Amino acid sequence: MKKHDKQFSRRDLFKGAAHVGLASVLIPLSTASASSPYHKEHPQARSVIESPDVNAAAAIYMPSVIYTVEGVETNIYFDNVVFSNLPNELLAIDVVCGKGRQYDKFWRITPQPGDEGISSFRIDVSFAGQLIASKTSELIITSKSKGSGKSLKVLCIGDSTTAGGNYISIINTDFQPLNSPSMTFLGTRGTGPTKHEGRGGWKFSQYAGDGGQSTYQFSMSGIDEAPGSASVYTDGRSEFTISEINITGGKGYVAGRRSKGTESPASSGTLTKISGVGAAAIPYSNSVMTAANPFWNLKTQRLDFKKYLADHAYTMTKDDLITVHLGINDVFLENSPAKLASIKDDFNKMVAEFRSVVPQINIGLCITIPPSISQDAFAVSYASGQTLKGYMENYKQLVDFLLVNYDTTQMRASRIYCIGFNYSIDRTNNFHKTTMKANARSSQMVETWGNGVHPDNSGYYQMGDALYGFIKSLI
Repeated sequence: MKKHDKQFSRRDLFKGAAHVGLASVLIPLSTASASSPYHKEHPQARSVIESPDVNAAAAIYMPSVIYTVEGVETNIYFDNVVFSNLPNELLAIDVVCGKGRQYDKFWRITPQPGDEGISSFRIDVSFAGQLIASKTSELIITSKSKGSGKSLKVLCIGDSTTAGGNYISIINTDFQPLNSPSMTFLGTRGTGPTKHEGRGGWKFSQYAGDGGQSTYQFSMSGIDEAPGSASVYTDGRSEFTISEINITGGKGYVAGRRSKGTESPASSGTLTKISGVGAAAIPYSNSVMTAANPFWNLKTQRLDFKKYLADHAYTMTKDDLITVHLGINDVFLENSPAKLASIKDDFNKMVAEFRSVVPQINIGLCITIPPSISQDAFAVSYASGQTLKGYMENYKQLVDFLLVNYDTTQMRASRIYCIGFNYSIDRTNNFHKTTMKANARSSQMVETWGNGVHPDNSGYYQMGDALYGFIKSLI
């Protein structure tokens, strides 16, 4: 499907800019903002066309391989992967592929029997009839029966988007009964078959080191006004600085590090606000100390994957899989070349340790999911602590960097793969929504988004679909 290539006049641009609320849409990109190491490596992913009216530029952050499986829907959402100095509404986005369907905001495929194989997939982005960016990937479709009778073990490492086990749970529910393959998820967190190593608020550096200062996780429900990031609460004995908020529909948990005092919180009680935003008093039903890095050996003060496996009676082979989904907490408030370099060092350190114990084990780097589509979600989750636009700038640099360094033929040959969590999640419909009064003087209730970076269950299920498509390709 190909969108009509319209020749936009300067007047058209101003009208389009007004329509989407961008007063500065015609400000050209600077040389610095138009350049990127990723696009030096992958020149097809961006080009810049200069004209008297506007310097149109776009970047396409798509992994080079798209993993899909018969009977499971896969979506590629354009707002997740196409970034420009112009609003996407003014661009002509064209998917060139012999399979699937292109809709207004996304491309979708639900492979049918007989579709298995490898196809070319290309996204072209044009403005005013001129191509400004293009990215070609491989579309790999596996059959539903592939892997029947086989098995593998999967260890999922991550932050709060893994801590709930949601995307693992949907694999166990929807795909495990197919037994193609049989999957065993490992980890010290989670319940039943939904095991994992997900910890709210964690970063690459914590899994590559001793885990840093312990935090406490407080379970709560019926919350009208969640604490904000960096707010300080006390349980009457110690003070806790909030580092993570995972509240959906007034229920969930917050986590914080002990910033004053020496006592651990009671198993249940009330948190009283000292500073920051959030309810003045919040009852909590349970508190637990989040463990230090499970892969860290306290005696030797180093990563020790062999001890981790032995401690939990786990065995893994080179045909098993370790996945890593991190990055949100690393770059949420700020990003820099030094921070990105440290992320690379930390991830490589983790891979080296895993590979020293299980040589050539499969490593899946899950490209970090984007946030909710709306600033409203950031208002609910973070008050004025961060904006959607501010985080998105940091997020784009992160995804760019991960693709530069790990989305290569050489990495895939060494069994390190990029899994497309980033393109597969619906930022508009699959993030939690809530209602609130339009204002204090109005009786009108309006719907808005309710969580900045945590999807609702349907979003997590899309992540599970993407992971399962990749797992099928390994068998």
